[in-house]
Amino acid sequence: MKTLLLYISLLSVIFILLIKSMYYWPESKIKHFTFVFTYSDQFVEAMRATEDAGYVSIQWHDKSQQRDESSMAWEAGEPKYKKVVKPDLSKIIGPYKETGLQSLWLQYYQGAWLIRKAFSYKDENGTGEGIYAFGTVNPKDVCLPNTQCVEHLFGQWHVIKN
Repeated sequence: MKTLLLYISLLSVIFILLIKSMYYWPESKIKHFTFVFTYSDQFVEAMRATEDAGYVSIQWHDKSQQRDESSMAWEAGEPKYKKVVKPDLSKIIGPYKETGLQSLWLQYYQGAWLIRKAFSYKDENGTGEGIYAFGTVNPKDVCLPNTQCVEHLFGQWHVIKN
């Protein structure tokens, strides 16, 4: 019985260390799946709070050595978006901030929530900024012509490299 408990404890420690080290994993679908699966509840909660606040896009960056905390938000308006002066994003970023993540850029676009600048990647064209998407994503709306840039992760989650 003690041996079984020891093995379970050891496996738990290994699992936690793997999850905590995901930022250093090589670029792969497994890395994106693990990251989104780990933080999907916080992402969805932030999306709902953003929608409840009447915003279509928010940007938040936590305080760092290089800059102070910053918050921006936009509402639907003419011609496309209307910037909100001094938005209160505390209800939106509160649960998200507790995860230790230091920035969030959400945008509602064509029926899907986009988590913009979610990661960087390198390919034959150089370095790009990747997006996670929650909802129905039409590749024609987010990909360059004649390219396939949307990959399904799980449920309504997708990864976009464009």
